[in-house]
Amino acid sequence: MAPFLVHGLTRSYFTRKVTGYLDYTDRPWRLEPGFRDHTVAIDAGWNGGIPVVCTPDGVPMWDSTTIIEHLDLATPAERSVLPEDTTLRFLAYLLDDFSDEWFYRPAVGSRWSYRSNTETAGWQIAEELSVAVGLPAALVRSGVVETMTASLPRLGVSSANIDTWMGQVVIPWFVALDKHLADGRCLLGDRPCVADLAVFGANVAHFVGDPYCRDIIDEHGPAVVAHTHRFQLPHHQQWGEWFDPHDLPDSLIDVIAEAGRHYLPWVTRATVDGSATVELGDGITAELESTPFLDAARGVMLARYVEARSPRLDAILERAGVRSFFADHIDQATAVPDATSRAQPRDNRPYAVN
Repeated sequence: MAPFLVHGLTRSYFTRKVTGYLDYTDRPWRLEPGFRDHTVAIDAGWNGGIPVVCTPDGVPMWDSTTIIEHLDLATPAERSVLPEDTTLRFLAYLLDDFSDEWFYRPAVGSRWSYRSNTETAGWQIAEELSVAVGLPAALVRSGVVETMTASLPRLGVSSANIDTWMGQVVIPWFVALDKHLADGRCLLGDRPCVADLAVFGANVAHFVGDPYCRDIIDEHGPAVVAHTHRFQLPHHQQWGEWFDPHDLPDSLIDVIAEAGRHYLPWVTRATVDGSATVELGDGITAELESTPFLDAARGVMLARYVEARSPRLDAILERAGVRSFFADHIDQATAVPDATSRAQPRDNRPYAVN
């Protein structure tokens, strides 16, 4: 079988989310470093976010969640990452959205704010990109570091607040995940859902892979490191079943509640007003703008809520303290995308580029 061609980077958050899914579902793939040979994708409407994945018959796809959702239609039921139960499926999408749209900020921010991260990842990215651009690695590295560092203000990250991001946003997330993922568990039970791939992508490419962050996660989230390693070797794992949606553990509720500390209050306001202030903690704030991509993603999440809403789901969300961020805003719901169509959304840029 011809492989999927993944145009991306090993140290890319969303590239690794997709390749993690391809590995889990035993689909052959080959990495095409960087941004080579994207003419077909541009002609099809791609607007720049990586990865671009070309199917074995040459059809380009983009946007990590959209790619996984589309491919999952042809995945055997025992390897599907989208639960049939509507409550579990909504929770999978909620945690996928939370990981994708929130944690790339401190992931990218910490990479280009702490010297050990910058030196390690800057060189590794330059090494891969030099394959595509044919320039000296030192020149490529300089350009990567300069470009990415300049992007940090758009993520709400600065030298004045990155320590607060790590202490008040990232570490509590690791602590909640560590408790929940103990004993080899996945997010929604003993088998992966789409949110596990989102968390894996963030961790393997950034938090577990970057030295400064790895020291933190080794201390506060060893079970998260183990989760990352399991998804790097999925063929060695014995997977089980998803949770009974009528009997969800308190540790999962605590994980969901993390979305209500910073992300959901912010995205609820920002996608209406265009921007909103996040109270990170310790008296430190960040003013974060929304984007057309995020506005659209919020509308889809609300549409998924409308589609899945039930007394059982509302009770779970209330238990986690986040129900109002959905139930009180259904007037903003748009429509759930058709996963049977090609995975080529109009926009897949979570934040504006320089």
